[in-house]
Amino acid sequence: MGSYQTVNSVSLSILINIIIKCIIESLVCFCTIVLNILIITSLLGIKRLRTTQHFLLINVSFACIFFSLSCIISISLTMSTLYSKTINSYICQLIGFIVISSCHCLMFSYTLVTFIRFLTIIYPFNKKITSIQYIKIYLIIKWILAFILPGISLILPNQQIIFQPKARLCTISQQSPILFISFCTGYIIPLILISSMNLITYINVACSRQILGLSQTKLTRLNKRKRRNLRLLRQFSLFTIIFLFGWTPFILIEVIDKEEKLSDIFYLYTLILPSICILIDSSVILHWNKTIYQQIQLWKQILLRKTEIINDERDYHVTTHEITLMSRNS
Repeated sequence: MGSYQTVNSVSLSILINIIIKCIIESLVCFCTIVLNILIITSLLGIKRLRTTQHFLLINVSFACIFFSLSCIISISLTMSTLYSKTINSYICQLIGFIVISSCHCLMFSYTLVTFIRFLTIIYPFNKKITSIQYIKIYLIIKWILAFILPGISLILPNQQIIFQPKARLCTISQQSPILFISFCTGYIIPLILISSMNLITYINVACSRQILGLSQTKLTRLNKRKRRNLRLLRQFSLFTIIFLFGWTPFILIEVIDKEEKLSDIFYLYTLILPSICILIDSSVILHWNKTIYQQIQLWKQILLRKTEIINDERDYHVTTHEITLMSRNS
């Protein structure tokens, strides 16, 4: 197999749709990156926000940035193929691997947050398993798995990641058995784990209100902590559902349309949904976390104030210069 693959030309209507899709997705990804950079900066800049919960939020924000960057790289490749009509097979495999890894990384990040909340609620008196040191170990394992599992497609003898002409995307071939494995590891298994942990958590919180042997003060404190963690668990469950909703249409098309009979438009515009869902998730994180939102608003006010001061100084110098010129003329 040659290192270059020829890409067929497209009609004018399809070309216009490809360009519109790329522009929309690029803008959405750019907004997501900016929003998550603000979230990370806020969490790192305030000492009182350096808690376990916010440490996990930083990890989720990095995963969102990684996913958005991988989409922008994929868009660049799409635009390049429109111009050159060829694509390097090795570059296609690499970019496809990055995109698939970013999806796994994001899903594993949501699963990890659910897992930490699950441990906090199920084992409320065991602080060690949810300490920062243990969370760092969990994060290392998560990032390693996010790259190793999609890496299986790179070491197999036949080329598993190809350029799909309808989706204009480098991804796993619809005829490859790796496609089902990728769906399981990055979609089905995380969904099952998150749903199971949520169910067990709800049952545990409901039963913990009648624990015998605890004083009323300890029981009240324990239930308050569990309710707070349960609220966080629900929030990240919502993030997961939104993200899965974004990928479900494209996954269904990949599974059902094995013979590629559907129109190119179905492939193109379903690929915008994941990026939009990530932007929604990031906006919801910012909206629900009032401290981060207030910090960003404070930075905005400081920036506007500095701009006003610079404008006032500029106006003052201009006025002074005009007065000096008038004095000289007189």
